[in-house]
Amino acid sequence: MKLRRFTLVYLAIIVAIIIVSALVQILADFDITNAGMALIPAMGASMVEGQAFAKAENRMPDTSEMWGFARRASVVILGLILLSAVAFSLALPELQYMVSQPYGALFVAGALLFQAVMSFLLVRFFLASGAKSVLRTRDRQEGRG
Repeated sequence: MKLRRFTLVYLAIIVAIIIVSALVQILADFDITNAGMALIPAMGASMVEGQAFAKAENRMPDTSEMWGFARRASVVILGLILLSAVAFSLALPELQYMVSQPYGALFVAGALLFQAVMSFLLVRFFLASGAKSVLRTRDRQEGRG
């Protein structure tokens, strides 16, 4: 499993979400953004990574491999969300104000930590799901074949 590919797919999904959200806002005057969207990149990138692993190795990753990759991916995700939090707190006056409040920074840190923990669990789950889907499809095609 390749952390570099995971990171690139993760970032590509973030960019796609931003573009789609902006287009819907402009074209339909409707805001589709929500907090749950922050977890979509982890799900998509780990699904892609699980599929790539299964195609390359023709097997499911071991449980220890999946947990190990989830740990490494979570460190990358935490780094990316910390960088984005700093950038947004500098660019958005609302977030800047919130962080300057007595418990504001603690609240933001808690939200970022929650996202990192949820991402860790989602990476593990969708890594297995992606690998299973490739292996099941291959087994079905060989059965017909």
